[in-house]
Amino acid sequence: MLSLGQSCQVLLGALVFYNIVKGVYNVFFHPLRHYPGPLLWRASPIPKNWHLMMGTYHRKAYDMHQKYHGTVRIGPENLSYVDPDAWKDIIGRPYKTELPKDGRFFGEGTLGDNVISAAPPDHHARMRRLFSPAFSNTALKAQEPLLHKYADQMITKMLDMQKRFGQVNLADIYAFTTFDIMADLIFGQPLMLLERGDYTPWVKAVHLGMKFMLWRAVLTEIPIIGAAISAITAPALKKGAQEHNEYAADLVDRRLAHGSGGKPDVWSFVLKHNDDGKGLTSQEMRDNASMFTLAGSETSATAMTGTTAFILNNPRVQKLLVEEVRKAFPSPADMTMAALKDLPYLDAVIKEGLRVYLAGAGVMPRITPPGGADICGDHIPEGTTVWIDPWVANRLDRFWARPLEFLPERWLNTDNPEFVKDEKSIFRPFWAGPRDCLGKNLAWHELRLVLASLFWHYDVEMTPKDPNWARQRNFLTWDRKPLMVKLSSAR
Repeated sequence: MLSLGQSCQVLLGALVFYNIVKGVYNVFFHPLRHYPGPLLWRASPIPKNWHLMMGTYHRKAYDMHQKYHGTVRIGPENLSYVDPDAWKDIIGRPYKTELPKDGRFFGEGTLGDNVISAAPPDHHARMRRLFSPAFSNTALKAQEPLLHKYADQMITKMLDMQKRFGQVNLADIYAFTTFDIMADLIFGQPLMLLERGDYTPWVKAVHLGMKFMLWRAVLTEIPIIGAAISAITAPALKKGAQEHNEYAADLVDRRLAHGSGGKPDVWSFVLKHNDDGKGLTSQEMRDNASMFTLAGSETSATAMTGTTAFILNNPRVQKLLVEEVRKAFPSPADMTMAALKDLPYLDAVIKEGLRVYLAGAGVMPRITPPGGADICGDHIPEGTTVWIDPWVANRLDRFWARPLEFLPERWLNTDNPEFVKDEKSIFRPFWAGPRDCLGKNLAWHELRLVLASLFWHYDVEMTPKDPNWARQRNFLTWDRKPLMVKLSSAR
């Protein structure tokens, strides 16, 4: 009879032998063997998952797509795409032929079982029909005074922090602003982050939860070890998710008790269209409230922070933007939704910011269905995990002129010979197809209003200058660095 030590040695040897055999099969005999990629990545899922967990996958993916043109095999059963056609073949398909999502990356089992981001096609179409009026231009026009209220609070808070500390962390101020806006739109009341000047425990838990959701998703792909770690961490993750959802549910229930009247928040529009039999259930409302608060706050704050950092690292761009904004508006009250849309350089700056510092830069995997699927001219076997790497595509010189530079001019004049060959069809900051971002109109107005307000009121200087500010880790969203600035009144 083997001792415990001998049994462990046998088990370890068997595990090593299995992985060697499996790796040989993956490299030389697997149906995806013809796709290029680094040897270890083709042999095992460990390199990809390691870099996802460390927040460095995006940089490795960029290096691989620079080396291997076309589709890259970044795991034994995983393909990465940057081709413009991949948007319609992977993301933009109609409901009937859409590729199933890998629910681990879309909040399944974490944000609730009824979130629109993870809903099957029939439920997604129903939910989108009911939520769309709340994010329409009509709704946005009605919500405009609320957005201006928080923009004014943001400007006041910036001045207060500048006086108290001699500098301001815009990464935090932007997050306070977007979370307060979304909480007011979803829960009928702000989280008071701008007033208190700090995050609440609930918001801190949201940030940490994104990392845990990613880590759990990738760990489950590692045989035996992944299953064991997932089993150990599952109770704590479930408890945390439950506490998060219960807090959001309580806020939603209190808001729903007031019905569809009152100020024009999300529920005032949803409840008007919540048809009997085809409407949202109470649980669907609760689950989606949590998801909307996270998606609408974190991504907008990230886009604002990244775009501002690139502006401040490019004095020429900052000068042109300041001139446009201050010339256009005699006072902040003139910054209406319609007027802000008419600022071409502001829009170009935002688009360029979204290109170089894409807020949703994390991967969003799809899985090919039984029988496989045709993607970018190839038939991909069933069960293959496929995704688009938009952050990578936005930085490749095969698609963009001077891709690593911050050049808003590329969006101003499509006849400019330097930028005429830019592959703008690959630029999809709000994704594509029937599941594109529902809140993109809101996000656009927030970005225009916040940036215009900042540069109208203040002369802004990054302290210290950091040309490498955007070199950060990514865990579905960016692990943002502080963006420290010095403000002086422009008036």
